Amino acid sequence: MKAFARLLERLAFTAGRNAKLTLLAHYFAATPDPDRGWALASLTGTLDLRQVSPSLLRRLAGERVDEKLFDLSYDFVGDLAETIALIWPDVTETGPDVPLAQAVQLLRETSKAALPAAIAGML
Repeated sequence: MKAFARLLERLAFTAGRNAKLTLLAHYFAATPDPDRGWALASLTGTLDLRQVSPSLLRRLAGERVDEKLFDLSYDFVGDLAETIALIWPDVTETGPDVPLAQAVQLLRETSKAALPAAIAGML
């Protein structure tokens, strides 16, 4: 999942179309199935994770930082996903790398009640 996160970050900060296509080509060449398929589904908007809602992610982030700080940050940043990525505490690169397919399977099969803990455990 870390390789996919790095791809998304690099795509966000790469200006040229051809440079982005090169990033995608390298990622898909180096990534095995089924992670490659889940990445493509995510990038094309066809990955359906209904239980993972923006309100759930906002609640999870709000449980980890002061609510007022979160609200002010969200007002400043203007994008919920980016706000959560920036404000989530203790983000570390040293944790275990969960394969993208395993993360998708976990998010699809986990009960609604257990989903918050599963998401927090992957971040």
